[in-house]
Amino acid sequence: MFAMVVTVVSAGVALLLALPAISDLLCLLRPRTGRREPAPGTSLPRLLFLVPAHDEELLVTACVQSIQALDYPAGTFRTVVIADNCADRTVELARAAGAECLERRDPLAPGKPQAVGWALRQLALGDYDACVIVDADTVVDRAFARALARWAPLRGKLLQACERPLNETDSWLTRLAGLLARRRGEVALPLKESAGLNCPLTCDGTCIGGDILVRDGWQATSLTENWELYARYTVAGVPIHFAREAQIHYQEARTLRQAATQRRRWLAGRLWVLRHWGGALIRSSHITPHQKLDALCELGAPSPVLHLALALILAAITLTWLPRPAGTAIAALAVGSLGSQVVATLVALRRHPRPWATLSALLMLPVYGVWRLFLTVLTLLTLRDTRWRKTEHHGDALPAAAGDRTG
Repeated sequence: MFAMVVTVVSAGVALLLALPAISDLLCLLRPRTGRREPAPGTSLPRLLFLVPAHDEELLVTACVQSIQALDYPAGTFRTVVIADNCADRTVELARAAGAECLERRDPLAPGKPQAVGWALRQLALGDYDACVIVDADTVVDRAFARALARWAPLRGKLLQACERPLNETDSWLTRLAGLLARRRGEVALPLKESAGLNCPLTCDGTCIGGDILVRDGWQATSLTENWELYARYTVAGVPIHFAREAQIHYQEARTLRQAATQRRRWLAGRLWVLRHWGGALIRSSHITPHQKLDALCELGAPSPVLHLALALILAAITLTWLPRPAGTAIAALAVGSLGSQVVATLVALRRHPRPWATLSALLMLPVYGVWRLFLTVLTLLTLRDTRWRKTEHHGDALPAAAGDRTG
């Protein structure tokens, strides 16, 4: 009886782990969509850049300067920093760099989604073709706005830019994060785009059409507003495109201590959205079964490194505890669930400008995997804690890194 229970549970877990690979395989089997071009005669869209910032005096200057330096005509874009409950020099530095600044004081309702919603209610959204959200710890490429303009008209579109770490070479952790970002931005998301699936939003480099904002307003208030918006629009059948050429560079945590707060917030937020929107995704009549599967995988699947750890642990358990051939079959399914991720990682490594240094960082995968398992358990035990916590940033390497954008 015990062996049967273990077999059924193990098989179920292995199948769940395999679902993302199944979705990727379905993407490969679908007809490819062509490259989208602006409609003939379309003028350059007017863009509103919103920069939510809470005590970001270390980074806000570089962020605003990168937007102000865009290769885009003056008068066709506007930069507004939302200084949310700031107690440092964020406002002063943002204005000195050339941005407008809205100051928000509401200590009882802090957080990025609340700040963005507050600011949008004060701005004439109908004057802009699209609103672009840019975190204060990021810088954008000079060609960023023109890359978005290639998707014009933008008023009814949702786009997500391609994210890369700004400080990819700082530590083994940033190298791993850079590899995963390249794997996603160069392989996984282009595959989804070509198959007609929605690209997940990050609310950093996210471009929301003016008509969408006027019609729907800003409805996201959860711990991870990006996943909430992704679920809402996917349920409604609104396409979300991946603008690969629009590059935005963010600051990655250098150490596990710095990264812990961020990773726990991401996981807790995704699980909240899955719990509240999973049923609606399954029932939605606006999307295909494949889109439903892919969205549920995006919300519920473990991170790539955690997936690797779980698959190997499951394979070891089934090979040790279960009789053949059941144990062997379940172990094979668990290991096979890694297939698409391994292929995507190898493709990203092959294209990487510093492959050998990145390969050396992979030696730390066991440490990182154990850490992610610990964080996952800790997060699951504290899901009721929905307080927003700021990720620690650093500014010493920012100027040098901003000039060294690879890829």
